[in-house]
Amino acid sequence: MDEQEKSAPKQRVLDVAEQLFIQRGYAAVKLHDIAQAVGVRQASLYYHFPEGKEQLFVAMATRVFRRHQIGIQMAIEQAKPTLAAQLQAVIEWFAEQPPLHLLGMIHADMPALSAGHAAALYQVVYQSMFAPVRQMFSAAQARNEIRMLHPDLLTGSFLSLMDGFHYGQSRPGAPPKAVIIDEIITLLLDGLHPRPN
Repeated sequence: MDEQEKSAPKQRVLDVAEQLFIQRGYAAVKLHDIAQAVGVRQASLYYHFPEGKEQLFVAMATRVFRRHQIGIQMAIEQAKPTLAAQLQAVIEWFAEQPPLHLLGMIHADMPALSAGHAAALYQVVYQSMFAPVRQMFSAAQARNEIRMLHPDLLTGSFLSLMDGFHYGQSRPGAPPKAVIIDEIITLLLDGLHPRPN
């Protein structure tokens, strides 16, 4: 059996774990739930994740954040070198991803982990999601496109907006994605002041 064949069952476990953990949260998901959804015995999960649920959650979350890092960086690199174009590209990329519930993961799931796993995962979140967005805002400030605000505040606010992007999409009468994207960009670049006539 080659490495790809060996990794396919593990990837299936991670795929199912991602769906369940993101939908329900770390505390609400049991290994039994994941095993049942995958169609294997619970003991089989320990073959890939001998330390159990926490190791599986960390592996799943790391994979999700690394996927976001690649997507965010590609969006920024492929856009024109203006903040408006980069925001457009990054928001469009987020709009096409399943909801992440990043804030819930940070505030509810990570504190339930051991200190070592939580610290490692916080570092992955920073490198994967926070750092590329922070660099985007810092570069815009260096080009004098936007006024000087602390880039951590800008980054946290932007990621919070992205975390909430999908919340209103399922309700009747919700504006199309393109309208929401334009409004987010306008909010970030122009603020809440009325536009001059």
